[in-house]
Amino acid sequence: MKIYRFTTFLLFSTFVIGSFYSCSTPEKESVVSPEIMIPAFVTPNGESLFHENSVYVNDYSNTLHAIFIIAGNSRGSEYGHPNYRPELYPEFMNQRAEEWLDLMHITDRFFNDSGRFVNQYRRTEGEYAPAEFLDMSIYPHLVYSYHMHHRGDRFNDPVLFERLSRETTSFITMPGRFLLSERFSEGLFSHENGDVDHLSMSYGLAGIHGHGYAWIVWKKPDGADNMGLISEEMLDAWLDYSISDMLETYRSVAERLDDAWDEKRNTYNFGDGVIWATDAVGAVIRGKKVMYDALYMFGDESDRELALRVFDRTANMFETVTPLIRPWGLPEKIAFTEAGAEAASDNVNLYDWYQFLNHIGGGFSFDRERDGTSQFINRYREDLRPQFGQLADDALLGMMEYHLSDNGFVAFSVDYENGSILDDRISVSTAGMLVTVAGNLYTHGNAFARADGWNDTDSETAVRSRELYDLKFRHFELISSAIK
Repeated sequence: MKIYRFTTFLLFSTFVIGSFYSCSTPEKESVVSPEIMIPAFVTPNGESLFHENSVYVNDYSNTLHAIFIIAGNSRGSEYGHPNYRPELYPEFMNQRAEEWLDLMHITDRFFNDSGRFVNQYRRTEGEYAPAEFLDMSIYPHLVYSYHMHHRGDRFNDPVLFERLSRETTSFITMPGRFLLSERFSEGLFSHENGDVDHLSMSYGLAGIHGHGYAWIVWKKPDGADNMGLISEEMLDAWLDYSISDMLETYRSVAERLDDAWDEKRNTYNFGDGVIWATDAVGAVIRGKKVMYDALYMFGDESDRELALRVFDRTANMFETVTPLIRPWGLPEKIAFTEAGAEAASDNVNLYDWYQFLNHIGGGFSFDRERDGTSQFINRYREDLRPQFGQLADDALLGMMEYHLSDNGFVAFSVDYENGSILDDRISVSTAGMLVTVAGNLYTHGNAFARADGWNDTDSETAVRSRELYDLKFRHFELISSAIK
């Protein structure tokens, strides 16, 4: 039955991709309004606040992530367990997945211009005009929407499984195809004006991780009943980039990374200095994770040596940054010096902090080791393993202690020095990423437990875990109330 469903998906995918590229996507023009309005900010009582009279693709993307986490984790072992809210499984779970599909289609139609996602629409005289510049920072987590496609079999409705497999095709492949075809050349990712810096390189590399990951899932043993059911030719047609294409891409990127590596500071300097945005640090770590696994799995012996070098520098960069982490997060900007990393800003942008965390521990991220992949951490750096669990525990405990305003909702930024709240506005993207990070990381350490384990753990852990569940649902419900 599963093979039949997947075969149907493959045929549909091939048709969709062929149709999508047989005619050009119309250019984005002024429109009256999107079908669903998602604000940048929301008040504690659910009132929408539209920043600069605009709507932003990030807010749609992060709402999608929040819906997925709530839907995907409402299975019987987690949110839908009798210890928490058994009424969630399966009806609520499936309904949220259908809502995800509806919003995905709206986001795709409104913001996607052949993979060049419009980051902002501003309302002027009753119409919404698209922003002219490309914001590459949206891509690393925009492409992370593959998590719904990849986990579609969590939903016990065959029709829903079909829809999650078929209807996501364009949305999850177009970002990577656009970046590779339009923003990549000779090992470099560039902004639309042609500039190359740490932002374009990190956001670009993380923005194509869906392509690399698709091939990794196709190859690794536990993907045999998933992407492994697709022939190499099929997946090539689906992604428009073959194994050979991706290997050449990663080899050329590796050459540029070698040129930019600053051994004394454990970072890259692409000509714009050694002060990095925190979300970009996380993005380059995620992008390089897929990069070194793909080189290891599909390349020759020299590629495997290259993969290990990429991993070593990834681990070095991660360990250079971690001493800066406080219970409330990392500073918005980080300076890499010969003496180690230093704060280059006095605030913690909570959205960027949550993005960093999800790059380290959400989806196919830095901490993910699987059979058939390089398993460099398991083989060479087992000392990193406890660091991941501790990071997850400390970050989520810090979230609950320092990030919530008196109204119970996440703030926009806190002081890096002491964790005090600087800006208590409730950002939809920050709230959406909170739900995402909390849903992905809470089982990585020892401070929290899934609902199916609450009877077997100490009461303090069970109570704390319930409070974290409540926090996720409280933010999800606030986001839902703001959607117009």
